[in-house]
Amino acid sequence: MPTKDATDEKLLLGIGDEAPDFELRDEEGNLHKLSSFRGRRVMLSFFRYASCPVCLYNVDRLKQQAALLQKAEIVTLCIFRSAPTMMQRAADGTNEDTHTLSDLKGSVYKKFQVKPSLRVRSIYPYKSAIFGKYSPYVDLKMMFKDVKGKGRDEALLQLPADFLIDENGIIVDVFRSETPQDHMEFERIEAFIPKGKRCKCKQKDCISPTCRETYAQIRKDAESMTWH
Repeated sequence: MPTKDATDEKLLLGIGDEAPDFELRDEEGNLHKLSSFRGRRVMLSFFRYASCPVCLYNVDRLKQQAALLQKAEIVTLCIFRSAPTMMQRAADGTNEDTHTLSDLKGSVYKKFQVKPSLRVRSIYPYKSAIFGKYSPYVDLKMMFKDVKGKGRDEALLQLPADFLIDENGIIVDVFRSETPQDHMEFERIEAFIPKGKRCKCKQKDCISPTCRETYAQIRKDAESMTWH
């Protein structure tokens, strides 16, 4: 299993630690408790706020990833610093093993030591959000509604993070992003999937790097045989 990031501080919650329990509501108001998934592997992803264009872009990518995790019987929990009423767009299209959860006040972010940073103001990809790949996800009216109010500055300054938690509730890998747009690489997530449950489709457009590499090797071998 991957080792702890070199940038992680020794005092931070990390690999080998028991994941703190919590209970949060989803976009429909249903309560979900982390310990209720004991006996199953869990991918826990912390996002910024639910109307953040960068987050919505990453959520769309995560939905593809979550489909593979569901086949491996792994639960995906996505936490946002937003009210449940703000999370419908992020929740649309998710499967029954993927839950979108509200942590408006950031209590679970604090438990897992996922902190905001003033650096976000200077490194946020504003140009891409307006003109680039994030622009289809921009809804200024929804964003204003989502982040207005007392104490919402932390949501704007929040950085993402991902935790992989085993069947016994122990953290086996962690990624704390230093930018608003980064999440754990899928190679690390794939290593978290039991070998017998990993994707074997061998398609060129699969989200699994192993499948894409296998496809490329099959094509290479086929072309080599053609020329001999």
